[in-house]
Amino acid sequence: MPRTIPLDDGIIAIDTEMGGLSDLVAGYLIPGDRPAIFETGPATVASTLAAGVEQLGIPASDIAYLVCSHIHLDHAGGAGDLVGTFPNATVVVHQQGARHMADPSKLMASAERVFGAGMAMFGPLKPVPGDRLRAVEDGDVIDLGGRRLEVIYAPGHARHHMAVQDSSSGVLFVGDSMGVYLPEAGVLRPATPPPDFDLELALESLEKYRKRSPAGIYFTHFGPAPADRDMLAEAGERLVRFGDIIREEMATSTDLDYLASRLEERTREDYAIVYERPELLAKFESLNAFRSSVAGYLRYFQTRG
Repeated sequence: MPRTIPLDDGIIAIDTEMGGLSDLVAGYLIPGDRPAIFETGPATVASTLAAGVEQLGIPASDIAYLVCSHIHLDHAGGAGDLVGTFPNATVVVHQQGARHMADPSKLMASAERVFGAGMAMFGPLKPVPGDRLRAVEDGDVIDLGGRRLEVIYAPGHARHHMAVQDSSSGVLFVGDSMGVYLPEAGVLRPATPPPDFDLELALESLEKYRKRSPAGIYFTHFGPAPADRDMLAEAGERLVRFGDIIREEMATSTDLDYLASRLEERTREDYAIVYERPELLAKFESLNAFRSSVAGYLRYFQTRG
């Protein structure tokens, strides 16, 4: 059975075990008269997420919303499957990504170019029927029945990325906008994939979060941020540091493999614990850590001259 983790104010994290790896991708059940699930994970874990909801004793017909931070396959790839599992659920995404949920052909073609054989970890995103899809913008509210999720447009990782803040707990669900946190290692690394990564916008999104004084921060990858660390500051520092390293190394070469190896070498001490434990390294590398980060920064810097 899926592992479920009780959190603040009735929120429950469901470990979807993408690729058979625990503590990597979370779906969050947010209770209310009209309960929501934040993040579906990829299609390959749709049944695991559904089993987690069933394990919690919540009828499938009660789920009102499937809210996705953005349309990348590890966050929204299961939506097309889960609208069948949860017959009354509306899929909620930012308006800039909604058309790709209705017709995922371009999104899937792009993902296949990037991941190749690695697509087996994600599976196909099935189309979401138009009448089951809601496109939202900054400031919109998802009403769970008294409890509300306020939409915060948070580009940087992707132009269609958003976060939501829960009115009851004050917690922010941040998707990929603050990076990937491995709780077993206590390390945070940026998530900066092409084609949409924008360093300036990513830092602005972090400032939006700080102004909201969140009571807590929940990562999709993975779990609650430690309360004794300023993770917003750490996320910003990591974004800037990765960018500084890549820009410096671009003076020698813009080859992706070269830059990825140099970024790994120059940050190895920061992530030493990951390299000491094979199970952590598998998680760290499962989302194309350094190649993905470099490709995003490289495009960002090259398109700005």
